[in-house]
Amino acid sequence: MVRKLMLLSLMVVSLEAVACSIGGADLFTPTLERWDQHPGPKQEDSKSEGDYWEKVPAPIVSVAKITRGSASPGSSCSDAGVISLEISLPESSTYTIDEFALYFRVVSGKLPDEIFPDVPLVGPIKDDKMTLLLAWLDGDPKYQFPLDLEIEAFLVTNSLNIGPSTRFKVQSGTGNAISGR
Repeated sequence: MVRKLMLLSLMVVSLEAVACSIGGADLFTPTLERWDQHPGPKQEDSKSEGDYWEKVPAPIVSVAKITRGSASPGSSCSDAGVISLEISLPESSTYTIDEFALYFRVVSGKLPDEIFPDVPLVGPIKDDKMTLLLAWLDGDPKYQFPLDLEIEAFLVTNSLNIGPSTRFKVQSGTGNAISGR
């Protein structure tokens, strides 16, 4: 009986060690409720330049960190590559980042895996910045290739209004971590 209990506990510990969970990006589920647009400069002063309603802004996207995989596939989280993105709004916007989700489109470059899904994402928000962690199966550095991607990002509202895009680069060699690129 003791042996069975020890074997069972070893199996549970082993399974926990193999499991890998990288949080930091969730699928966006729009409510389809009418989006509450903010007044633009034309509403405050009819002689003013600008729009009557403030439009969806272009996001400000920065690559905070890129971590490449360091082991063969099946090695828990050490086989994953992770890109950490920080997203904010222009200072001129009266909106808050929690009113939006993000769509991504790969403009150029070769992807090792589906890093950027074709559905909008949301992530945790702190200090007026949304953070998204995007993971992919990267594997051992000897099988990786450098990342040199150009990505387009769009903000989207609950009623599916889409704003103008921002382009940013994701660049990394193999088997390393790069911060602030």
